[in-house]
Amino acid sequence: MRGFLCLAGCTIALTAGLVSGRAEAPSERLSDLARLLPEETDVVVRSSNPRFLIETLLRLDGYQTFRQLSFGRELYDSTNLRRFRQLVAYFEKELELPWPQLLDRLASRGAVVGIKIGPNPAPVLFVVGGDDDKLMRQFFHLAIKIIEQELARQEVKVAPIKGTYKGTDTVRVGNDFHAALAKSTMMLANSETALRAGIDRLQGNGKCVADSPSYAEANKILPPDSLVTFWLNLETVKQSPQAKALYKAPPRDDPILTILFGKYLDLLGRSPFVCAAIHRDREGLLTSIRLPRGREGMGADRLLHVAPAGAAGSRPLLEPKNVLYSESNYFDLANVWKERTKLFNEKQTAQFEKFDKQAFPFLGGVKPSSLMARAAPYYRFVAAHRDKNEYKKTPKISIPAFALIWELREPEAFGRSMETILRGAALLGGGQFDLKLVEEKYNGVNLVGYFFPEDKLIKGDTNDLRFNFTPCFTRVGDQFVVASTVSLCRELVDLLQKERTSSRGDTSTAQRRFYGTGAAAYLRTIEDLLRTQSMLDSAKTPSEARQDVKGLLEAIQRLGTFSLVPRLHDKTFQYDIRLSSAK
Repeated sequence: MRGFLCLAGCTIALTAGLVSGRAEAPSERLSDLARLLPEETDVVVRSSNPRFLIETLLRLDGYQTFRQLSFGRELYDSTNLRRFRQLVAYFEKELELPWPQLLDRLASRGAVVGIKIGPNPAPVLFVVGGDDDKLMRQFFHLAIKIIEQELARQEVKVAPIKGTYKGTDTVRVGNDFHAALAKSTMMLANSETALRAGIDRLQGNGKCVADSPSYAEANKILPPDSLVTFWLNLETVKQSPQAKALYKAPPRDDPILTILFGKYLDLLGRSPFVCAAIHRDREGLLTSIRLPRGREGMGADRLLHVAPAGAAGSRPLLEPKNVLYSESNYFDLANVWKERTKLFNEKQTAQFEKFDKQAFPFLGGVKPSSLMARAAPYYRFVAAHRDKNEYKKTPKISIPAFALIWELREPEAFGRSMETILRGAALLGGGQFDLKLVEEKYNGVNLVGYFFPEDKLIKGDTNDLRFNFTPCFTRVGDQFVVASTVSLCRELVDLLQKERTSSRGDTSTAQRRFYGTGAAAYLRTIEDLLRTQSMLDSAKTPSEARQDVKGLLEAIQRLGTFSLVPRLHDKTFQYDIRLSSAK
């Protein structure tokens, strides 16, 4: 129903999306509104200071640059946004207040949205509370008037129908839009049942979602003074057959789920809810996802994904020059084999054992199970822009350099076995590509690399992609490095040797970070390709495409870092997603 979208969108944007900040605590401002949501609510999104949230997002580095780009201007000048700005101006004129003051009074008590999972369509109730009864009434009736005008313009033969429910004024437009006004509290819903449930609770009848123990617990474990909070009742989600199969403890039907996501499936399967919050601090914008379950009570998945108590959760991130992405994880590869009967079913276990026997002759007489046993549970991965090419020929498409660094339980034995395997693989490849072996001593370690010949054509490599690679490997103490280029391998040797003199522990179970400066440096190597694509996609002139790409690179340069850090505590789990501005 377009009438519902018109009024709901207008109201949410004007009241929930741009409310100004006050000194009251969020819990005091939102407690009454949260109590208008029925007990059966499964999803709650609430905002204590939406205006500050929007202003925070608008102040992020790169936003103004986006506005200056052609596609940013096109979006900003689109029909829908232009009409919205006109609508805001109309409300300002008719209510004789600029929008900041208007929103202060319309939504001073915040806003909350509740959704019930299951029925189709899912019942939705949106509540906004202010402190000016007269102004709220004027806004409500003006919005209804706009809906009537919009319906008439579109020649839709549906008119708003006014009514009352238990003394509260209501308005209905068709079957999908329902609204109510009770002094300075306004409610919007997509069904009459949802609206009446809100009115009942406004009058003190019936239980509300705020009475739920899990909802109350979520408010305790989320960071204080959050801009926006989210709560999802997992008990409802887990009732579906698909969810029951997904969240079951090992052995699972799909072993890949256990290997890649076992930790998260275990935590979600034991948690009654998941909650999240967006928070602003000195370091930047933080989105934190929280679960009320942690290390205690974790099943067999802990054998792969969780460090023993007292051990480091992960190693520090490695940050070579022009780094684009860096990752550090805990994954006990040895337990994939050692604990296979606890993690996998009989069929899957038999397949692992069969592979271990069959792969033996192809790995230079080394069994995969033997390699797994010698590997420690910490590994890291990095990708970085290459500012120099190691060939005279330049590839038509540049690919960032990357490397995998795996810690070892038995460095000497693992190093010998892996070197045998990699040299054998290079020997096979050398027969096809004439790879040139290069061995060197660098800072006391043996580095083995391979170069492609520059005077030989390789069928299918029309873009000369091979000249992005000089694959190499080495061992630095208890760290085994496999890199796509010799230069990155050397740099990692330097970083790892410096690291050995400092702490290598971190409390997080994994770390992932994207770097705006490194990404911008890489994208400049394919700037011509980006300009061409911009002209083809949007029919821009060369000058417009050049300006767009330049602005895009500047925006990425200023993005700073984007980090993802999960932390597993004894009783809780949190997954922090942080956007930090460039320094």
